[in-house]
Amino acid sequence: MIFLRVYHVVFYFLSLLLFALFGLTLNLFSVIAGWCFRDERGMQRLIHRHFALFVWWMRVMRLVDVQYRGFERITSGGQLVVANHPGLMDITFILARVREAVCVFKPAIRRNPVLGAAAGYAGYLGADRGPDLMRMICDKVRAGHTVVLFPEGTRTPPGETLGVLRPGFALVARRKGVPVQLVRITANPPVLAKGWAWWQVPRFPIRVEVAAGPRVLVPEEVEVIEAAARVERWFRTGEGPDLPLA
Repeated sequence: MIFLRVYHVVFYFLSLLLFALFGLTLNLFSVIAGWCFRDERGMQRLIHRHFALFVWWMRVMRLVDVQYRGFERITSGGQLVVANHPGLMDITFILARVREAVCVFKPAIRRNPVLGAAAGYAGYLGADRGPDLMRMICDKVRAGHTVVLFPEGTRTPPGETLGVLRPGFALVARRKGVPVQLVRITANPPVLAKGWAWWQVPRFPIRVEVAAGPRVLVPEEVEVIEAAARVERWFRTGEGPDLPLA
């Protein structure tokens, strides 16, 4: 057991180091490429490959076993992918399987030396854009992008199943008539949950399931807040969400 614990500690920090090195490489490429040309979708594909390689590595090292359910149903094109947010690596798991996508990130990511420049080059959107954020998401969807959102706004608080969902995603879906692909993430134990520092080594192996749920529309006759409440109920109980299927 002691040997196994030492193995987990060593390869956990080695995995974080490799992730950071690949991220720094992407950042450097983004800075150089930004002087010459702009290719958002190309950078999105590079980030996808980076995350896919990292998820593969974590599996091979027997640290995190990620199982995907129903992701073959997620096609490209203008849509919203709405997921719950139990841990810091959730976006890594999703983008490892979605080849081209835009996500909404915390403003602090902009200053992150590992991901900041690459996120900006890929066309990701900062959550500090205020009222302009909804318009920018609408523009991305109209241009045919897949936009990944965590409507909780932050990681799920410890001891809770789900935080309260913000209704902005439902507003975009109703205004543009675009589908909302629901994705439920479960992890035992959660990977870098809220309040868990990255240097604290979790208990391995971690089992993660990333499951694509129903793909729904938000019709004009359904209020935005009500649509968000129905989606929240689905995340909490698995029932509903009583919205038309796309």
